[in-house]
Amino acid sequence: MLNNGQPLYSQIEDELRFKIESGEWDVGKRIPTEQQLGQTYGVSRITVRRALSSLVEAGYLERLRAKGTFVKSTNDNASKSSFTIVKSYTNEMLELGRKPVTMWVKVERIPADESVRRHLHVEIGTPVLHLLRLRGADNEVITLADTVTPFRAGYSLKEETYMGSLYEYLSNFGIHVSDQSEYVEAIEPDSELTRLLRITKPEPLLKRVRKISDKASGYVEYSVNYYVGSRYRYYVAF
Repeated sequence: MLNNGQPLYSQIEDELRFKIESGEWDVGKRIPTEQQLGQTYGVSRITVRRALSSLVEAGYLERLRAKGTFVKSTNDNASKSSFTIVKSYTNEMLELGRKPVTMWVKVERIPADESVRRHLHVEIGTPVLHLLRLRGADNEVITLADTVTPFRAGYSLKEETYMGSLYEYLSNFGIHVSDQSEYVEAIEPDSELTRLLRITKPEPLLKRVRKISDKASGYVEYSVNYYVGSRYRYYVAF
């Protein structure tokens, strides 16, 4: 997946934050030790410690002397969300009265690497569908979507297949996504994202990380979406 030169400690911080935001790690859970996390991610304890320190400072974790590091319950974590209705980008734009458009698509079948293995819980080398899509509305670029999901027999590798709604296409395989966990954060774009999203002046991006699934069919998807802050508003209805 696109990592845009993101430092290792920051990648691990994202991984661990997602475990907390998605509820995989419950409040009060004692997390693995620095040594165990280092072995899991194949990095040094110094790298793990830096990632954990950032999460402690952000209020996601707390360190208790002689006991370990635990998931913390704070108001800062109230932003986590878990939904039973998954809305596609296409439907989201249509509901806002805008015409969704896909500028370009890159589609490929790749073997799962260590990062994909962790996200999708598959074996290294498992065939995976990787989609990179630049999307917008009314001919204005809004988001870059980077998605991986285990490859299934019959999946198309033609770019035109994925110019519209991914979930509409998946319905042809009896897949109807119904569950998602996600977190969002503001980030500064690097040079690659600035170029791809056609940003002409300094401004923040909304980074939206989602894990989507369909229990009935066993479908699972992990995606990282980057939205141009001045061109997108994030709405949640409860």
